[in-house]
Amino acid sequence: MARKKNQKIKTLRVLDILKTRSNESNAITTKQLGLALREEGIPCDRRTLIDDIETLSAYINENPDYDFRIRIINTNKGNAYFTTPKSTVSSNRFSEKELRNLINGINNLKLTEEINKSEAKRIKDKLLHLAPEDTRGRLSQYADDDNSYPLDTVTAKILIDSINSLTFMKGNTSDRIIDTIINMSDQEDKDTLITEKNSPLYTRHVSDSITLYDIDKIFRAIENQVKISFRYFDFDENRNKIFRHDGKKYTVEPLTLTPNDNHYYLLCYDEQTESKIKTYRIDRMTDIDAKSDGEPISDNAKKLRSSLPAQTSQVFRMYNGPVRNVTLEFSDKLIGNVFDKFGADIKITRTDEHTCRITEDIQISPPFLGWLFQFTGDMKIISPQDVIEHYTNKCASICGFES
Repeated sequence: MARKKNQKIKTLRVLDILKTRSNESNAITTKQLGLALREEGIPCDRRTLIDDIETLSAYINENPDYDFRIRIINTNKGNAYFTTPKSTVSSNRFSEKELRNLINGINNLKLTEEINKSEAKRIKDKLLHLAPEDTRGRLSQYADDDNSYPLDTVTAKILIDSINSLTFMKGNTSDRIIDTIINMSDQEDKDTLITEKNSPLYTRHVSDSITLYDIDKIFRAIENQVKISFRYFDFDENRNKIFRHDGKKYTVEPLTLTPNDNHYYLLCYDEQTESKIKTYRIDRMTDIDAKSDGEPISDNAKKLRSSLPAQTSQVFRMYNGPVRNVTLEFSDKLIGNVFDKFGADIKITRTDEHTCRITEDIQISPPFLGWLFQFTGDMKIISPQDVIEHYTNKCASICGFES
């Protein structure tokens, strides 16, 4: 009888939980809703709960007697839900800051023809109309062609730090970009940002090969889906360039440009590699040739581009080496490091008060051994024996001993 009674109030409790615990920045997942109900002694399963929420939202969202609606969004954890006032859903599609940035973006367009300027004004007027009435006065001052909304100071600082950290960027080029960022920022914070620009944390060691013009050529080739060619080099002890491939040009199928560890890399399609992706540091490229009407990249390369986000993070960790099922034992103070390395889904087992273990398929490669070495005394390989011996031999070789 108690179970049947609880079932009858389940929908009401779902509505109460959504109204009191959720908002646009704190959506509640199906799993969280189910846990909350079960804690109150209300049994439910995921399928019927989803059906209940959809029925509830359809009724409330269309009923003018309710001044809120239930929003359903898709996340990487499945559906999530939150309530929001009906009055703000249709009339305020953008926040005030978002509207300012949109208007500022239009102001910064280099428009020369009167017809384009007229169209830009029409768009800005439409953006102002989307804003709530109490913000239109503030926003209208930014819609003037002579005004430009200042860049948020925190955003400016992040951009300056990012430019400073790029090792391929020449000093003059980076200074010019950073000065532009500072000039777009709030006047009262410019002194702080100038200090950030000259931060002693960054010591620039740059190549003299790559320029923004070269990067633009690569971007255009990627956009036009055509092949590019270039020469690629290493350095000798005197910083003389030693060209690979006997100085001949590489011809590649470019996919994207991406930063990694303060360098900038070109990712290309390569049928011969295991991941089908090959990387080139752009500050080691020279004599770049990219034509907008050049030879098109292959269909396989085009197909791979769509899956790049899922693969890019793995490309820089891939070395030749066997994958083994490895058990590691470590101090519990390294739990955070283990999650950072293997992901939040890794299963950690506690073996005593201060020690934990994991068992995971790991590629026995230089990056893994280097990562392991930094925790000497707090982490050790338990099994398999051949991985233990491999690591022992590597350590002996580094110290100049024969294994």
